[in-house]
Amino acid sequence: MAMIGAGAIGGAVIEALEQGAVPGVRLGAVLRSRSTDEEITDAIGAADVVVEASSVEAAEEYIPRVTAAGKDMIVCSCGVFARHKDPRELLARGPSAGRVLVPAGAIGGLDVLSAAARAGTDDAHLRHYTIKSPAALNVEEHLTQRREVFRGSARQAALEFPLTSNASVALALATLGLDRTEVIVVADPEVQRTRHVVEWESPVGDYELQFENSVDPDSGGRTSAITAWSVAEVLVSLAAGAGPGVVVLGADRW
Repeated sequence: MAMIGAGAIGGAVIEALEQGAVPGVRLGAVLRSRSTDEEITDAIGAADVVVEASSVEAAEEYIPRVTAAGKDMIVCSCGVFARHKDPRELLARGPSAGRVLVPAGAIGGLDVLSAAARAGTDDAHLRHYTIKSPAALNVEEHLTQRREVFRGSARQAALEFPLTSNASVALALATLGLDRTEVIVVADPEVQRTRHVVEWESPVGDYELQFENSVDPDSGGRTSAITAWSVAEVLVSLAAGAGPGVVVLGADRW
């Protein structure tokens, strides 16, 4: 595999590889902003899968290039798809094009929610509550109690909070889409962990899922520690096809 970025998520995935916690996967190259075009071409060509764990800008740049090379790409900065009306616009087309795999990251339950969406979405409703510290949300005002700082679609959330809305985007891509998934962001000065609450209502069933994640200390409180392990789980499952907890985007999917 080739890794784009070696920050909080990328560094944790690399460490997991070095510890032997991701069997069957070997790190071939780490690409950074200073990597040359030749280094990028060589790394993509030698890799079976490319992992983006850098930024929305890096995802925008690399997705067309990697999928055009026929390689699969795990995209952590999935907020990039909020910039495009159709998430597949970024992907290369054709039978030999690679796929984009979006890990579940900080939340779970995508298997049952995507199944519920496949059963029918006309009368479905989906809400995602994210509760984080004010610092993680770049709320500079001194808060003494929790405050709702955003309510809108997953697309709007990703555009307004690009560093902290990837879970909302993954959830939306797996279910109702970026414009029908409602996101509520709450800043809470008392929280030590990041909380996610997912509520789904439809004729096939009603579900409420709650997650409370430790934060990665290297992320400034923005990223859940489980996110890197979500990427590792996708890597392990690739040998047998994309496993649970991943959204697959391709020219003929979604």
